[in-house]
Amino acid sequence: MLDDLRRATNNQLQSSYYAQYTSKLLCDTDVNWVGWYRLFIRGQSVQMPDTCVDQLSCGTHAPLWLNGAHPRIEDGVVTRSVCGHWGNNCCGFQSNPIKVKACPGGYYVYEFVRPTGCYLAYCADVRNISINNHTVTPEPTLAAPAIFYPFGSAAGGTNNTAVEDGSSSVIQLFSPFLFFGRTYQQIYVNNNGHLTFNQASNEYVPYSFPARGSQDIIAGLWTNLDNSVRGVVSYHQYTSGNVLTRATRDINTHFPNLYFTASWVFVATWNKVAFYALTSTETSFQVVLISGSNFSFILMNYGDIAVTGHPVQAGYDTVSSTHYFVIPGSNNGSFISNLRNSSNVNVPGRWAFRVDGGSKSNKEYITGLQAKLSSFSDLTDTGNIQIVLQQIKQELVKYGLPNSIELTLRNVQKIKP
Repeated sequence: MLDDLRRATNNQLQSSYYAQYTSKLLCDTDVNWVGWYRLFIRGQSVQMPDTCVDQLSCGTHAPLWLNGAHPRIEDGVVTRSVCGHWGNNCCGFQSNPIKVKACPGGYYVYEFVRPTGCYLAYCADVRNISINNHTVTPEPTLAAPAIFYPFGSAAGGTNNTAVEDGSSSVIQLFSPFLFFGRTYQQIYVNNNGHLTFNQASNEYVPYSFPARGSQDIIAGLWTNLDNSVRGVVSYHQYTSGNVLTRATRDINTHFPNLYFTASWVFVATWNKVAFYALTSTETSFQVVLISGSNFSFILMNYGDIAVTGHPVQAGYDTVSSTHYFVIPGSNNGSFISNLRNSSNVNVPGRWAFRVDGGSKSNKEYITGLQAKLSSFSDLTDTGNIQIVLQQIKQELVKYGLPNSIELTLRNVQKIKP
């Protein structure tokens, strides 16, 4: 299914505006097309136009239309050529052909492929259906997940400048933040998905944790993002109100027996930001810093995350990597969409960490672990073992053990058939 209001044939671009801001255009060479697609506009079934479409429509320079009639059901799968209207020539661009199939119920599906170049995009024909708004304005596809803290200008936050590989200016913290023994009074929110303390970072290729470097890094999702094309990066600090009440409740739920009260919250949000050179993608996540008394915590909240071929990393790392953590699976761009369903605190999409340095007491803890395995290979496959060990480690760290502990699995023995 493909429901994108920008693709409507009545979405006419202003030529003077889009000549300057080409980053706003749809370019379907950036899309990894896989399989068959049915077209919708606002939930209403539509089809590709099979007659010429005005240039500068469908959210792009040269809109793509089907150069041939749609098939009948008995025709099966057919191949049709595709044209892009440009330079007053309805077939100014001859794009790659696509396959089309008629389906019972009076609709069509298309096997889209990457066009021959930018800026070309497949159109959705609304000329024969009723669409209320003639001027098409793209709308958000999904509301922010419930686990997200308030963010953006609506919550009184500050937006980063929409520039590739940019960063916020230095942000003076309203309250010191203790991060594994080092106390910080300032922070930077970097557009590429990570926080730094001593200086801004324009790095778009993440370090592999443990990096054993010279700086502390908190990576919500460190990768090659581009908010100059799509999305907003914002931040906000709180020292009173409902957000502190919520943070207090969350931390006491995730870390019982601490009797914690939040006095300061910092929320950094990447909302529907595109990956670099993948303008149609949207990725949303948050990093929430919470402190009170001598305790410090991080919440990482994940919404919809697009897959990518870019290098990625989520977690945190410290100077010389004395403490570090990588969220399992977050360093593989093909699987990061699963972040919205993963957790170490039984809240889908949320990872929680205590980062002040942990308890200095000599208390002894006994921690139990309940695991459900689908097969014996879950504990014999190397990749699965590492995920299990990381989850056990986080449970131990939650109760005061240092993050520097290393766990290994010596042996797996099957005692029942």
